Amino acid sequence: MEGAYDEIISDNPFFMELRNEYTNLFQHCITQSWIICVPRIGSLNTRVFTIEDFGAHILVPSEELPETHYSTLTEKQVTVNNKVITLELTKGLPLQSHILFEETFYTEDLIKYKVWCIESSLEPTATTSDNVVTKDCLISINDCIDLLWTQAAGRQVLDQIELNVQIFLKKHPTLPIAIGTLKEAISELYTQCLQTTLQNRRLREKSKASKHILDNIKLAVESYMQHLLFDTLFKSICTSCAYEDSHLNKKIRNMSDIQLRDLEIKKELYHAVPKAKQILSKIDSYNTSLEKILCLKQALNAVNKIDNSNNVVLLTADDLLPVFVFLLIKSGLPTWYSQLTFMKEFRFSSVGRDGDESSFLITTLEAVIEHIQSGALAGPPDPESYYYESNLTEENLQENKQRKSSLTESIATSETNCREETLEYVFELIKANHTEQVQDILERNQKHLKSIQQNEKSILKIALEETLNNNDLDDEDSNSDTEIYQKLCHPLCNCKKCWFKISKNLLKTSPTISSRDSHGLTPLHVACIHGKAAIVEILLDMGADVNATDLNECIPLHYAASRGHQNALLLLLHSGANINYPNVDKNTPLHLAVNNGHLNCVKALIYFAEHGRKKMRINCVNEVGNTPLHLASKWGYEGIARLLIENGAEPTLLNKNNKSAFDYAHNLRILHVLKSSTPTLFEYIHITSTDIKKLNCKTDNSEVFKLGKINFKNIDISNNASKAVENLKRIDRVLQAITYGDTKLACFYLNIDYETNTENSLASKGPLCHPLCECQFCKKSQPQIPDFDINFADTNGFTALHYAARFGMDDLCKILLNNKANVNCVNKKGQTPLHLAAIYNKTNVIGLLLDNGANINSIDSAGSTALHNSSDMGNIGATKVLLNYNPDLSLLDGTEKSALDVAKKKVHLTIIDLIEKYVSKLDKNK
Repeated sequence: MEGAYDEIISDNPFFMELRNEYTNLFQHCITQSWIICVPRIGSLNTRVFTIEDFGAHILVPSEELPETHYSTLTEKQVTVNNKVITLELTKGLPLQSHILFEETFYTEDLIKYKVWCIESSLEPTATTSDNVVTKDCLISINDCIDLLWTQAAGRQVLDQIELNVQIFLKKHPTLPIAIGTLKEAISELYTQCLQTTLQNRRLREKSKASKHILDNIKLAVESYMQHLLFDTLFKSICTSCAYEDSHLNKKIRNMSDIQLRDLEIKKELYHAVPKAKQILSKIDSYNTSLEKILCLKQALNAVNKIDNSNNVVLLTADDLLPVFVFLLIKSGLPTWYSQLTFMKEFRFSSVGRDGDESSFLITTLEAVIEHIQSGALAGPPDPESYYYESNLTEENLQENKQRKSSLTESIATSETNCREETLEYVFELIKANHTEQVQDILERNQKHLKSIQQNEKSILKIALEETLNNNDLDDEDSNSDTEIYQKLCHPLCNCKKCWFKISKNLLKTSPTISSRDSHGLTPLHVACIHGKAAIVEILLDMGADVNATDLNECIPLHYAASRGHQNALLLLLHSGANINYPNVDKNTPLHLAVNNGHLNCVKALIYFAEHGRKKMRINCVNEVGNTPLHLASKWGYEGIARLLIENGAEPTLLNKNNKSAFDYAHNLRILHVLKSSTPTLFEYIHITSTDIKKLNCKTDNSEVFKLGKINFKNIDISNNASKAVENLKRIDRVLQAITYGDTKLACFYLNIDYETNTENSLASKGPLCHPLCECQFCKKSQPQIPDFDINFADTNGFTALHYAARFGMDDLCKILLNNKANVNCVNKKGQTPLHLAAIYNKTNVIGLLLDNGANINSIDSAGSTALHNSSDMGNIGATKVLLNYNPDLSLLDGTEKSALDVAKKKVHLTIIDLIEKYVSKLDKNK
């Protein structure tokens, strides 16, 4: 059989992974003269190998009969006779596999070892765990690739699908937005890919023999096509569904405080919700409908109960649907409607199978989305309590119900006495909008408090006597008051300790506008939460603290903005509320209004600041570095994003995850709004005389000065601070011109003569007439020194060269480099221009930068080189250019992965091949 089969062992994936990934095992086989068996290409049902797979194919000769008897590293007995390997199995008939040919290799030390190419695997009956998937069960893109690779005995089918997708993208540089038209175009591409696939003889014969294999091939082709096309396709889907997504997001964001008890979810399901939420939140990371549907299935299965016999007890739809609603609200995913459309409309391989499990899961998701869209969910009945309460015990629920029923009855009867007028009772009156009762109680108690302050000692004595002699109190209250009395130093004591104990007791029975509950909420907070504008006005007239904070450091303005109560919000602003006040998460009222999609409140905040001449920080950042524009872009609020842009919001600012508003934009509508902006990259700086004196102190020019929120580097400290602001304005204009692709305008702002810096002009330069000649020709020949530092950076560390590299403007890059731009300058993320060129696949710029001294092995703050970035993004052109400049492939990023590991993780097959060929080339040269 040696002449009947021809295969290059060194190209076999099984042998390559053994040699490269399991080096120690491979070297041990060589030193011990063990035989390595390599199954031929196409005989294995997976390209994901484990150590057991390799152990089963390494033969150790026996001491008695070393030529015919062997044992594998998995302790199974093997005999070899007439080039046939026979494996003894514990059950059933022995397994046989033919030796196709034998090949002898030599190491660099001239150590000989044998490799046998065998017809089939020696472990076909190995049991598969949940994580090892055979060709009969496709659950991931890797399984689909494995199926097409192994069944076609090579990657030619995968290459052909890639070619079809590339031709399609060139033919449709901009995909249609209408779902119907888009579906037709992708369906046509799917048909072409499937036809190309079935032209393969192996696949065609196997699909004819089994309908199940044909269905798997269809699913694999569809999934691989979606994987290659996902970024472009999903962006178009999100654009088409932009209105539905933003409307749904507004509903969800305003119900983010909802709890399991509000949806009447069974208590025995509480424990499973965190795991199900974790699973469902990963749906956005999958690029195929196959994996997304499986994610839905896993999330629902995680909710199913397990009985005492460890059997799964399937729940009814009435039990599961409320949990699914809760998971959807808490997932934090901004594109649920688009996800549904992708799974529902682009499953071409499942046409005609409406009754399958996948269809049921999609229908369930659709029902949940429609239920939320309908507005049937009104959010929690007591929203202020959900910022703090976390104990969801049955006892707490019963206590809450009893307390609410008693308070409701007391409000209905309007029988108020001293004992009933607690702070909790006042809160219930505010919620019920009983304006007169609230005003009467608080005014009476306010007068009572003033009288206490005027005559503390006598009032304390009277309060104690009334407390002890009050026959209306029940036994429990009497005991508590007696304990308070016994803990005082003496009955008339006025020390701080005793005053605190007495006033705490008085607070329960005499709430005022300044009273707080255990969460730090005042009556004004509660009125703003429920949008009771009339009560807000009364409380403000009574002198309520408009900037009082609760335990989350939220002022009433935060709650009015987050709940969309514009009337209450305006009342607070006109009463002096701090428009820029940050809460514990550094969110301002503007953050919360934008996050929940309340355009009316965003308008009120911006217009009040504008007409009231207040300085509102529209680019303020919260704890994770998000500006309000980040949130508007993430949730798809087009109107809010446009309003923020018109008022100076900056879309290029980066958060702590190094994401800008552009990165969060899921549809082309938001991207259009962001690109249409004329942003500013700096905030207003208030420079005091003290700050200017600090600038004029004697310090090394290389030191970084920090003034306000802007870093000044390499600035002549003798200059006025206004020059630094002017430089920031100029770099802003430069970067904006580069964004528009206008090289001449960028050169104009940089004070560089574009004509004299072009290649033709540079080539035509000749010697000067004489050293002091000032004729027009000699003036053009003399190098111009711009008055603006060409390496000046914006607040995020981006220079003009960074932007020119990012947008692929090689002509501008040449001009900047000719004018001594720093080719290795870094931004705040540690990225050089080379990193950005690699990320955005600007091949011409990459070569230009490397030819001008760019460090190819420079790492950013995440530990990634330019090759890591191109491998991660799947940029083939950038990877090819970088490999021509001898990068260090041994460098690992922050996750301990090499560039090759990154490419394997993202399944970028072409890049994997490029890097592996480069490695093999290096090995041969050695």
